[in-house]
Amino acid sequence: MNLLRCRAVALIGLTSLFLLACAALPEAPYKLYPGPVQPDSDIAIVRLDDVGAAKFDGRLATQGDWTEVLLLPGEHLIEWQTEFGVVDPNGLPTGGNEAKVVLLAGHVYTLRADLTTGPRYRTFFWIRDDTTQQVIAGTPKP
Repeated sequence: MNLLRCRAVALIGLTSLFLLACAALPEAPYKLYPGPVQPDSDIAIVRLDDVGAAKFDGRLATQGDWTEVLLLPGEHLIEWQTEFGVVDPNGLPTGGNEAKVVLLAGHVYTLRADLTTGPRYRTFFWIRDDTTQQVIAGTPKP
C-alpha cells in the first residue's frame, strides 16, 4: 500500500510540474485577424524577437505571452518598445518606434531593437522582412 501511495504522489507531483512548465511557456502564435486560421502562405507573421511589447493596430502583444503575431496582409500600424538590460545612471534604457508598414502574405517579419555600448549609447529599432532580408521600417544598428 505504501509503494502504491508513493507512486501516486510522485505521478501527481510530476504532472503538476509539467502543467506549471507548460503554463510558463509563451503562447505562440497570436492570431490577430477574424475567422478561421489561414495557411502561412496567406498571412504575414511578425516575430517579437528583441522587443518586450508591441501593438499591432492598437492591439497589444507582449513577449511574455506571445512569440509571434499573425496578421492579414496589408497596411498595419506597428508600435514596438523594449527595455534594455544594461545599467545606466538614469536607470534602464528604454525606447521604441512606430511605423505604418505594408505586410505581404507569406512573409515573415522580425521586430528588432539594439543599442550601442559606451556612455553615449544610441538605440536602434527596425523591422526586418526575413523573407527578403530587407529592412522595411526604422534604422538598424550599424
